[in-house]
Amino acid sequence: MSRERCVYLITSCKGGVGKSTVAVNLAFTMALCGQRTLLADCDTKNRTADLMLGYDGVGMFDLADVASGRASPVEAVLRDPRCEDLFYCTVPPSGEVVDPARAASAAVSCADAVGADCIVIDTSGGIEFPLAIYPDVVYDAVIVSTQSLPALRAAEKTGAELSHHGVRSLRLIINAYDGKKDVSYIDGLINKTRIPLLGVVPYDEHMRRGQERGMPAAAVEESPSPRAFYNIAMRLRGAEVPLFSGMRVRGRKKKLSPYRREDADDPGRDSSEDMYAV
Repeated sequence: MSRERCVYLITSCKGGVGKSTVAVNLAFTMALCGQRTLLADCDTKNRTADLMLGYDGVGMFDLADVASGRASPVEAVLRDPRCEDLFYCTVPPSGEVVDPARAASAAVSCADAVGADCIVIDTSGGIEFPLAIYPDVVYDAVIVSTQSLPALRAAEKTGAELSHHGVRSLRLIINAYDGKKDVSYIDGLINKTRIPLLGVVPYDEHMRRGQERGMPAAAVEESPSPRAFYNIAMRLRGAEVPLFSGMRVRGRKKKLSPYRREDADDPGRDSSEDMYAV
């Protein structure tokens, strides 16, 4: 497969950290920014991306059908009615065994069929799928964690395993960040995982409720998360975007930049401020 296409694999060996939330909203945001994007739901244990996008019961064919020749790649792809550059394909419902390598190959065929510039692959908790498809599908690993210690330890383990097997691009997203501690606390989270930071997504009850109605964050007016995903999408395209650009964060006393550990004092910051808009 040509490496000109961007492939982002959303992963963690721990479940419940928000991988599907990140995958859905990142793919939707990338498509809104003009990148022709295929979201491949490869969560073989409990797929939910279709529910978050409001696709439940819509598609007739899946990646197993493509892999077996029962359907063409075009037949297995859905096009989002809200965003013409977003496409979707999925593994079968839970219970049907799917070979990871064949599923990933079928997803690439689907991307070829619709001319996708990017593939965002959602995966289940565990490391089996990411290891099974590499290096046949070369991807950038986006490891998702919350700020809890078990999730951070799982992120560190995920990064170590992937690195050991040859995956060179590893980046971290802190999901559901509650903002109760000073943002310099994030530097400690990076140190715990030993993975360069890609972005921080705030805890967002509006986004959670929207997903229950099949609406990504960008479609929920009250949600603060679209800006976080926009910042992440821009960084993936090579832009240098400050960590909390355009976002409101609690107790901001230092500037933190993704990919770099060094901090710079923020002159003029009124320490009495409880919230700070970047």
